[in-house]
Parts: sequence; C-alpha cells; structure tokens
Amino acid sequence: MAVEDLKIYQKAIELVGKIYELIKNNKALYNDFSLSDQIKRASISVATNISEGYCRSKKYFKNYLKIASGSANEVITLLLIIEKVYKIDTNFLQKEYQILAKQISSFASTF
Repeated sequence: MAVEDLKIYQKAIELVGKIYELIKNNKALYNDFSLSDQIKRASISVATNISEGYCRSKKYFKNYLKIASGSANEVITLLLIIEKVYKIDTNFLQKEYQILAKQISSFASTF
C-alpha cells in the first residue's frame, strides 16, 4: 500500500486545495500575506507529515501523525482568526479539519 492509498492523506491533500481556494476567493485575505502564508503552510504540513512519516518505522510514523494532527489543529485556529478578522464563514472547513485531526489521532493510536 502506498501513502496515496491512505484516506487521511487523500483528505489532507483535498483540504489543501480548499485552503488555497478560500484564499484565492477572498481579496483581503489574499493580500494578508502573513496570515495566508501561515495557513497554507499549516495545511501543507498536515499532508507532508503523513507522507514523510509513512516511509519511516511505525514508531516514527506515529510521531509524524501526531505532528500532522497538531498542524490540523493549527489550521482550525487560523480559520477562527480569519473568521474573526475578515468575517469570512470558515465553519465548514473548521469542521472538516476537526474530523481529519480526529481521524489522524485515531489512526496513530493503532501503532
């Protein structure tokens, strides 16, 4: 099985696209280079940590999954900030990242 077969990896990649779309569709957020860069990097971190950890030992993979889950929670916080500052409804993405963070943690507990 390849990392691309993992549902958590597939979802993480899908959500990166949604984060980029959110930024692209909101000019004020797009122009907030610091915040938009931070949320892009955090969302990318979820997928890349799953990917990087996948080819490591089970012990290391579990650690990478914990980092990925932490990055998912970082994205949730950044989405809350975006909602407060720019009055953009990010509730749907927050829920998607909450689910993903739980799925990653659940998957990590199998090791």
